[in-house]
Amino acid sequence: MALKANFTQEDVRKRFDAFLKAIDSRIIKRLQFLGEKCVTHAKSIPPDKGFKDQTGNLRSSIGYMVFRDGVAVHEGYEGTDAGMRKGRDIATKVGSQNKSPYCLVVTAGMDYAVYVESRGRDVLTSAEILARKELPRMLEQLKVNINKALNETDI
Repeated sequence: MALKANFTQEDVRKRFDAFLKAIDSRIIKRLQFLGEKCVTHAKSIPPDKGFKDQTGNLRSSIGYMVFRDGVAVHEGYEGTDAGMRKGRDIATKVGSQNKSPYCLVVTAGMDYAVYVESRGRDVLTSAEILARKELPRMLEQLKVNINKALNETDI
């Protein structure tokens, strides 16, 4: 007696594609979450440790973008001023040139952000430390999410 499949190769491909799409979505959501967390942290640094907001440009230039294969899939910039535009432009340039499948770029786009940091003030340094601390936890959570995706697609 021969076994006969009750599915086609197309059925297998569709399920596999759905699984990959679910994983892709979860990776992007995790990067969005980390980007939001970094930006919130950076913008909440008190002036005595960070910087005094004289024009608002430096604070508004702090934001993030998530890229998949060099294409922006999400951004977290607020406002329409020069700071936001510069931060967004830098993130776009860095992210579009990145060769990784997924990329999170967090920026402080004003030219003088480096100068402020060199003076011992915190613009993005503590946000980077936060990201490095959170990344291992995020990767573990991503494994859990991938297992959930596996169960959701019934593969």
